[in-house]
Amino acid sequence: MKNYAAPLLNYSKRKRFFHTALPNIYCNGIHTTKLNRHRFLIRNGCLALRKVDIVIGNPPYISAPTMVDTNQQGRQAIIDSKRFTTLCQKWDLYIPFMELGIQLLKENGLLTMIVPYPLTNQTYAKKMREFIINKCNLIELVDLNGTKIFENATVSNCIPFILKTTPNKKCYISHINEQKQIKHTFKQNYSDLVQDNKTSVWNLTKEKRKTNRHSDMNVLGDFCYISVGMVLNSDEQTAKGEFTKEDLISETYDKIHCRKYIEAKDIERYNVKNIRYLEYNTERCPDRLRRPTFRELYERPKLMFNRLGNLQVFLDSETKFLHSDSMFSAVLWKDLKGVDNKSISASVKRYSKHSRKEMELLSETMDLRYLLGILNSKYASVLLSNLRGGDYHIYPEHLRNLPIPKHSIDRRQSLIALVNQILSAKRKNPAADTLILETKIDRAVYELYGLNNAEIKIVENI
Repeated sequence: MKNYAAPLLNYSKRKRFFHTALPNIYCNGIHTTKLNRHRFLIRNGCLALRKVDIVIGNPPYISAPTMVDTNQQGRQAIIDSKRFTTLCQKWDLYIPFMELGIQLLKENGLLTMIVPYPLTNQTYAKKMREFIINKCNLIELVDLNGTKIFENATVSNCIPFILKTTPNKKCYISHINEQKQIKHTFKQNYSDLVQDNKTSVWNLTKEKRKTNRHSDMNVLGDFCYISVGMVLNSDEQTAKGEFTKEDLISETYDKIHCRKYIEAKDIERYNVKNIRYLEYNTERCPDRLRRPTFRELYERPKLMFNRLGNLQVFLDSETKFLHSDSMFSAVLWKDLKGVDNKSISASVKRYSKHSRKEMELLSETMDLRYLLGILNSKYASVLLSNLRGGDYHIYPEHLRNLPIPKHSIDRRQSLIALVNQILSAKRKNPAADTLILETKIDRAVYELYGLNNAEIKIVENI
């Protein structure tokens, strides 16, 4: 199987391309557009085009929340066209661009696009992954995770090479070397690439991942409601340009900046390193924020998570910290009993296999300190990798689907006792060395999950 990257560079130099965009396709009425000797006919949203051999693209990356804020009509038009089968939940705009590109190919034609790495592991891309694996021939996947491709982009990338033909059941995983050359690294069978048939997450490593190892357990989302924090810029519809995040934050407490506030950079395992103060209960904040979330989220005991890298989890049991969208919160369902809003209802409908009442009952005997110990353990990092593949980002669905053993209260209390010792030490001295206690927690967690000696050795060597 050959490397497709080099010949495609030659195509780009010869400029043998056509170019199109979704907004041009989904306008009303009848019109034609001439682009590089190809003629398009659009009639009521239907596109007629001579099929092509190759589609190369860098589609726009526009998330669902951004599209809803800036172009809800355009997003709805794409849905209403009924042209795409890969739109799933909070799909990003590059998803229909990819499907359109495949539609435009001749049989045996080739598509390649540089797209966000979340194509490999996010729920919104699940249908696209299934479409590629089941309907096409994925021949190569360039893993650019951790490589800075676009200066102003925060997301990592990957480059799939897809033939419009029957699946071959294996593909090359490629990487970029120090000379900025893309080279094949190893060959991956589809059976190993798709590490979880339920989520269709792709595994771009040589590791053999056992994603169904704890399929009989409850997951974190069964016990906790999980939410991203506030987006602190002014709302684009009602207060556009009136203030920025920096306008709301102060290093010192006063009557206006009256709530303790943290971001992901301010926390580490079991501890908060830095606290600032947020303007709150004013005309601007939270009611005129772009995403205010709901007040009760911050008034309950909660676990607080970072969104990048290895899990760093902190327990806010009393302070009632406010936090930005650089972090997630997890609140026990029982502590939100009686709180009803669209965010909670949508979460239950989209992500839960249990009813809200069932999850409130499940969480009655759950202790956030027990969850804190598990989530800060070494094995939690392995469980997270099984869910997110090789991605650096942590997303809500990763946290919701982390398996949680629900053992007897006595077994949980032994872990909680160790967590209490760490929390006590950190309160007295935030820089306290708690490595011995954390090692004991790791061992307790291995027992809770029923790992054997061979499995423990693998975890310890990661």
